[in-house]
Amino acid sequence: MIELTNVEDISLISDWAELNVVYGNAPMSKAKLTSLLEDNGAADSDALFDSVIQELEKRQRLYGANPPFTVNGGVISPEIDWNNYPEYLLCLIFSYWGAANANGGTSLFERISDVALKSYLNGETVILGFPNNGNLPQQIDQIAAKMFEDRAAKDPPAQAKDRGVDVIGWIPFGDERRGQIIVLMQCAAGRNWNLKKQIQLSVWSQYINWFYETTVPSMSITEIIPTKKWGKDAVESYGVVFDRARLYRFLYKPTTVIDAGLRAAVVAWCGQKLN
Repeated sequence: MIELTNVEDISLISDWAELNVVYGNAPMSKAKLTSLLEDNGAADSDALFDSVIQELEKRQRLYGANPPFTVNGGVISPEIDWNNYPEYLLCLIFSYWGAANANGGTSLFERISDVALKSYLNGETVILGFPNNGNLPQQIDQIAAKMFEDRAAKDPPAQAKDRGVDVIGWIPFGDERRGQIIVLMQCAAGRNWNLKKQIQLSVWSQYINWFYETTVPSMSITEIIPTKKWGKDAVESYGVVFDRARLYRFLYKPTTVIDAGLRAAVVAWCGQKLN
């Protein structure tokens, strides 16, 4: 049983329940959950249980037609083998424990986000800094050429690194002409995603002369954002937000292809974290 670290935050308790049910591949009943909450100092375990069930029922709907768990009659039951959905489990691990001691997990999360964005757009994507090890001006040259967009005169300053952008995606027309929908995504594996700086579209347009009005900011995060924070804190600040539920939907579409090497690395990382 994974340790429960908080009995006040409904989101964290719900993450903990998801982790135990999916990773342990065993259902969790009301009696078991309320007992665990009481053992960890919860004052009103019945009311807390009801709040957690409501949150998990909401998450089940957000995950879509093939959720990782179901809630029925107060019982939380696993619906997947995590070894076939390790990208989801990696996100859940980060959501519960944060990004401290990630040991390569953040770069895996960037690659997972890249797959989800490509699936969502049904287009093309590039991870900045991967695989050409940080030569950003050279990679921007390559991206501009691949997108048939005009390379601007400026390069990002060396201290700017990736300027807050981890993945670039676009929907090509296939006619080798500029002017297309472009998404600039930053990836936030930790719990403090809301402290991230917003992507500066005006700055990026100084590196590649893409049309400002069709360039969209985006963020991928490992949490499922509470409804009250979805608007102002998330979408209005960061644009097209991929939380864990949206990542799940597009990672596991029938048409989505996940590289075998990436999957093996994610399985190994999850196993190391949870064993």
